[in-house]
Amino acid sequence: MRFLALILPLVLLTPLAAATPLEYYETIVNLDSDGSNFTFVFLFEQAPDGSLEYFLPFPLKEFETNANFGNYTCDMVPKGEGTSIFCDFGGVAEGGRALNMKFFTPDTLIEIEDKLVFEANVKTPQDVEKMVIKAVLEKGYVLIEEPEEPTTLVPYSPTDGIEGSDGRRIFIEWEREGVKRGEGIDVSVVYESIGPPEREDQNLVFLLIGILILVIAILVGLGSRKRETVDLSLLKGDEKRVMDVVKERGGMCKQRHVVRETDFSKAKVSRLVKDLEERGLIETEKAGRSKKIYLKRSEKKS
Repeated sequence: MRFLALILPLVLLTPLAAATPLEYYETIVNLDSDGSNFTFVFLFEQAPDGSLEYFLPFPLKEFETNANFGNYTCDMVPKGEGTSIFCDFGGVAEGGRALNMKFFTPDTLIEIEDKLVFEANVKTPQDVEKMVIKAVLEKGYVLIEEPEEPTTLVPYSPTDGIEGSDGRRIFIEWEREGVKRGEGIDVSVVYESIGPPEREDQNLVFLLIGILILVIAILVGLGSRKRETVDLSLLKGDEKRVMDVVKERGGMCKQRHVVRETDFSKAKVSRLVKDLEERGLIETEKAGRSKKIYLKRSEKKS
């Protein structure tokens, strides 16, 4: 019996106008614990013209494009439960040949017990000389072990993928040559978080240390002065929304989560976080390209 019956297709619809042939097409998927960060890389045989409409069966966030040529537009339009990406190259007269699209979606991952499953049907928009798909795991995650008995839950599929690592993150890469328009690869990746080996004596030591820390924290709390409180009613509306997002996530979250849940721009969230930190309401620390945000003081509701 399959664990995951639905494969999400990444399907390119019929081009609205004749587009320049593709020399290279790559899909890079950075698999985080809370979703997938996609990057599409298109390398045309020459400066592109015409237009394309790319349909994805899920909503997108943080959509952006960049190219080494100008006078083009790429917009995303919600269509039902999915999203259509429309690119118009009609104004491109000359220049480079490369176009990148980036976006985030939480809708391509399914959690099964303590494992995360990613599946997608990646297709090429048109005939292409070389097509590459690369799935990159989040730091701290590994592929599941190969099953001893036949099962549908395998580390990755197709099995001709090349497994590698950059020293911090594991990746799987598939390559195809001479791929026709509308053809592609059904890929799947099953991975899990790295966990330390369990030993009863270690667990007992950790338990005793935890109890000791808890007792010390209680005694220190009882002996210290009452923590300073902050009346949230004195915060501005945007500041309160940032604080609410952090509180709803248990007092700690990444800055990118605030961007997604408030729909504020990255620049605005950075500014609000900086102001709140300078006022001593939150603390931050670097977490890769993002920041982790922590509540610093207790808050008094209005």
